[in-house]
Amino acid sequence: MRQTNITAATGDGPVIHTVSSLTAGTTYTFTLFSVFENIRSSGLQLTAVTAPQNTGSFTSIGQNETSITLQWNKVNNNVSFILQFNGIETNIITPTGDGPITHTVSSLTAGTTYTFTLFSVIENVRSSGLQLTAVTAPQNAGSFRSLGQNETSITLQWNKVNNNVSFILQFNGTETNIIAPTGDGPVTHTVSSLTAGTTYTFTLFSVFENIRSSGVSVTVATGPFYVVVLNVRLRSFGQLSESELQVLLEQFFRQYGVSPQSLSLKVRSVQP
Repeated sequence: MRQTNITAATGDGPVIHTVSSLTAGTTYTFTLFSVFENIRSSGLQLTAVTAPQNTGSFTSIGQNETSITLQWNKVNNNVSFILQFNGIETNIITPTGDGPITHTVSSLTAGTTYTFTLFSVIENVRSSGLQLTAVTAPQNAGSFRSLGQNETSITLQWNKVNNNVSFILQFNGTETNIIAPTGDGPVTHTVSSLTAGTTYTFTLFSVFENIRSSGVSVTVATGPFYVVVLNVRLRSFGQLSESELQVLLEQFFRQYGVSPQSLSLKVRSVQP
């Protein structure tokens, strides 16, 4: 049992005394005696607790567009927690058993930064608290589609989310970072050096503070590439012009289900 002699301070006002070197999260009983000429009063008792330790490893372990999942270590089975953010406080009781505590904060806004403060609590006394900043995933881009293609390239288009959200375009195991342009209007991006007549699947992620959205995908094929050489012998009562030969070739391709508009035709006359 410890005893400390305290001399009353001169002047008016209360006497303040701090007891240090105590153990965190512990209940103490103090007895205060008034002393005159070595004679003590009957004494008054007071029970008080020290603040608990802050938890360790307060981290964000996941998020989507509307929620953030937090995780931290228990202090002990007698310590509960208060999670504070946006002026809201949530009481969290420590579960039984070992292992960390996991808590999901929902109904949040996509692509937004939140600051969480976690207090350890024992006997209604809080720790100093730990802070953590985490973000929700941004919304996916709208209207992700193919705007056009040829034999070796595909042009994609999608709507901006906002000026703070960039994009990652993923296909064939490669990723391309795309910064949203300033101003209004959709984002347009052309993927080149592709193979003719090939189907590609593109996945587009919105990105905010290095956090990706769930992603949207579109499948598009490049146009085919044909090289057709025809050696045509025609018997005619008169000489055919190049435009008349062009018409004959177009009729030929239509017989095989090929639209002449999708081809580049060039007629060359060779005299025997």
